[in-house]
Amino acid sequence: MMKWTKTYEPGLGENYLEIHYKNINKETQDFINYLESKDVLMGRNETESCLIKPDDIYYCEIVDRKCYAYLRQEVWKLEEGLAELTERYEAHGFVRISKSMVVNIHKVKRIEADLNMRMRLVLLNEEMIVMSRSYRNDFYKQLKCSRMEGGK
Repeated sequence: MMKWTKTYEPGLGENYLEIHYKNINKETQDFINYLESKDVLMGRNETESCLIKPDDIYYCEIVDRKCYAYLRQEVWKLEEGLAELTERYEAHGFVRISKSMVVNIHKVKRIEADLNMRMRLVLLNEEMIVMSRSYRNDFYKQLKCSRMEGGK
């Protein structure tokens, strides 16, 4: 049987979970599978890990063959690739905008024309990213579907 502990920490900035294991047995794997099925992503940085809700992600980008999720003011490394993120979280508004980038369409504040038929997307946090012209049709199709569903 797996042991577990819960600890009340009134001074804690935010809730978090840690999984410690010697070997991954069925019970541990089932728990990990449960967490992964709850529409959360595991983000990591040099010192900690964090469960991230897809709705909190502004965009994801591949840099040096690693995938990073950009939140309002934080950046977390993800294990997933862009194809998996786009497929798994399309319902959350994730759409590919370049070979190395996926954006959460619900975090786009406005769209501006750029050079060579590219588009600049200004996000809710005022960050600006560039959409390649070859991904424009998919972006607008996702935007149209999002608006028809009522958006977020």
